[in-house]
Amino acid sequence: MSRIKSAIELAMERTKNLVMSEEERRSFTAKELENKVRAVVRRYLEGIIENDGLNKELAMVEGGEKPIKSALVDMLVDEFDVEEKNERLLGLLDELAGSVKEPLRKELQALRARYAEQIEKREMIVRERVAARLKEMGITGSAVEPNLEEWDEWGESVRDAGQAFKKGIAEWKEKLKAEINK
Repeated sequence: MSRIKSAIELAMERTKNLVMSEEERRSFTAKELENKVRAVVRRYLEGIIENDGLNKELAMVEGGEKPIKSALVDMLVDEFDVEEKNERLLGLLDELAGSVKEPLRKELQALRARYAEQIEKREMIVRERVAARLKEMGITGSAVEPNLEEWDEWGESVRDAGQAFKKGIAEWKEKLKAEINK
């Protein structure tokens, strides 16, 4: 009587002569590490875990401190969205920069301060423009408070400031990764 083979046994038979090259193995390992870091960071950014849980879970990821930090920096900078609140993400970048080199932390804080200042200035300008447009339409009074987020001008202004900030963050990221990989 013949034996029925499982799907795993069939797959193993068909792939027994296939071998991964060293480069493919490194690429696979790097991708696996990135996926593990991404899963942990996603839970942190969504508020499922806090800083201590993040640190514990990252400590359990195998791959070495430098590759984990490097993957973490890449992922955090890639996740940055100019139209979203990024406080948890930027806080984590700040903590990571401080653990690597304090001047990089200060540079990130300066970038954040410039971005916040830009947004504040742009908000005042757009608020004045919107109020003037509402006044032209006959909508005035002390109780009129325009909802800037609903105006296209505000969205464009935030995107412009955000793109400049994102460019600065990308340059900063390269400095941080260079320090990590020393």
